[in-house]
Amino acid sequence: MNDAVTHSTHYMSQRAPICRGFMCSIVSLVLSVSILSGCSSRSASFELSPADAETLNPILAALQLNYDLTSTLKILQMVVTIEDKGGKEEVRESLWYERSPTDGELLHIQALGPLNEPRVIVIAARNQFLLYYHNEQEAIFEPLEDGVLREVFGMDLRVSDVHSAIFANPFLDGRTDELALTYSGAKYVVARAGVKAGQTEKITIFVRDGEPTVTDWDIRNQDDELIQQAEFSDYRDVGGILRPHKVDIQRPGEQTRVVLKMFKPEINGAISKSKFDFEPFLTEAMKIRSLKK
Repeated sequence: MNDAVTHSTHYMSQRAPICRGFMCSIVSLVLSVSILSGCSSRSASFELSPADAETLNPILAALQLNYDLTSTLKILQMVVTIEDKGGKEEVRESLWYERSPTDGELLHIQALGPLNEPRVIVIAARNQFLLYYHNEQEAIFEPLEDGVLREVFGMDLRVSDVHSAIFANPFLDGRTDELALTYSGAKYVVARAGVKAGQTEKITIFVRDGEPTVTDWDIRNQDDELIQQAEFSDYRDVGGILRPHKVDIQRPGEQTRVVLKMFKPEINGAISKSKFDFEPFLTEAMKIRSLKK
């Protein structure tokens, strides 16, 4: 545990695997799912028949409703396990999310030290992004843009991916115009073009007692090779809404796996506005690093 936290604080001098794990928790959670970005693919055609549209639309509407009914999300204990070629690390994190009628969507994530003290803090709010390293008293403060996330975390990551992953709903990015559907019993598999040319996404949804849950989100290239697989499991009722308590993300080509386990998440509770305040980290004593340099 101590080695993993120490590793994270050296990010500014080298791209460390912990940043990938930290990003993945943002995105599923964070799942934090990190999709390879690019131009939308037109190499495959996806179209719902009227009958399939009539079947799928209520499912998508129910997933959207779960999002609409969640104004805040708080997870004080998350365990993120990162496996790659270099070995295996484990990091503990906490997350606060709020959808504000005035400030839009707000996100605060902390990577914790052995005594539960914050070591690394990420705040995304009001179109700004902060990455703060407590021990070094250093921070990156930039506009909240896809390119900034790509630069910080060393891989292609869109803001919308983070959003979709937090709520285990890939369709929050609005790409629902061109879909294909196959289903059997309670299992529904939705296919669509990926965000990069040649990619295809398949999203598996199970519907039980009228409640849909996304269980798998796969991304494959034009040769049908798996680029990334995200599994959402251990669904439990949280404030009347089913939420996954485990996310398993694998990228076979990079030999990378990130497993996120969440404990006692809370929704729609009060969160202090100070959680999303940048000012405490932008003091004269703070070393602010610009990605433009």
